[in-house]
Amino acid sequence: MKKLLLCKRILTCMLIASLGIFTACEKSDEISGTDARLFNATKPDVYSENGYLVLKDFETADHLRKLLQNKSLEEQFIWENQIGLKSAKMFRAQASDKLAGYDDYDNAKRYAEQLVEEGYYNMKDSSLCYPFLDYSWDCILNKDGLIKIGNVLYCFQKDAQICVIDGSKKTLNQFLSNPKSCDTSLVKVRTFPKLKSTLPTNYGTVVSNTVYSQGRGVRWTLSFCYGAQTMLVTDAWGNLITIQNGLKYYLYFHKEKKGTFGWRDSKGLFSHQHLSYNLGGNYDPYEGGYSTNITNMTPAPDYTQLNYSELSNVYLDVKIWIFEWPLSPIPSSYPGTAPIINNFSCNGKLLSHDLAINLTIN
Repeated sequence: MKKLLLCKRILTCMLIASLGIFTACEKSDEISGTDARLFNATKPDVYSENGYLVLKDFETADHLRKLLQNKSLEEQFIWENQIGLKSAKMFRAQASDKLAGYDDYDNAKRYAEQLVEEGYYNMKDSSLCYPFLDYSWDCILNKDGLIKIGNVLYCFQKDAQICVIDGSKKTLNQFLSNPKSCDTSLVKVRTFPKLKSTLPTNYGTVVSNTVYSQGRGVRWTLSFCYGAQTMLVTDAWGNLITIQNGLKYYLYFHKEKKGTFGWRDSKGLFSHQHLSYNLGGNYDPYEGGYSTNITNMTPAPDYTQLNYSELSNVYLDVKIWIFEWPLSPIPSSYPGTAPIINNFSCNGKLLSHDLAINLTIN
């Protein structure tokens, strides 16, 4: 066991080193008395502040997300302890374990109702969820969907993104409690458009397919989702700003077991087999025309394993669709044009089961 923990610590240190992240030993409220100029000169690209991550730019955020999203909970926990964060990924995992630990139905129901208030439980489906749109960001967002990128504080929600231009949590709290009392020049709210796919369902998720075990005590869900691709540009005043220049498509796999109260997360090793896709080609009012679609109809002969530690939620970046022209320079990682899915087809399965999940959109 000691050897295992040592290996995990070494792996986590390698992960941090690969990012060039030097975590501060102190949290921001503990170094408020230090010289501000010195602190600003030595700030790392990634650190914690007020319970959320602060990142240099969206490129750093996306790099960190890709490195962490399919790491084990043990590796995530070690990294979070070093940087002083509790991510949405860790909060959900601990909530799932706690919910599974109840033997009494009424106590489980009370805790589930508490999770509903925090956006982590869906009573209609009796399962765990997230209070924000892009699940693949769960490893770097805090439990409330907060992250600071550059000078902007973002609050990701199910149907909107709140951008606090001055980067102040006080401004965000003021807006959340009474939007009309807040200076509109300091807060920008971007609502997510409904999908323009052939099978529109919800914000960010194009389609899902769920299969059950023979006794219906275990279920596996595979979803096809989209987010935004961003880039840094220099504005007329020489400032670096983030704009959306494309769409990111990703698969989201979720394994659950039936518990005392509804469904709870359950770990597994997941593999994916590409079959085909033909994405995009829809009209974009920002570009004033139809965008070129992307196509890959050559099926992969075998399954590819996506995670090497057992996880309940697994992610795979499928394809990035780059616009011919970037969208207007509003500080935001979302929303932008929703995709048309002309064709998408894949198979997924757990290594411990032969049962395949087919996900096809035509």
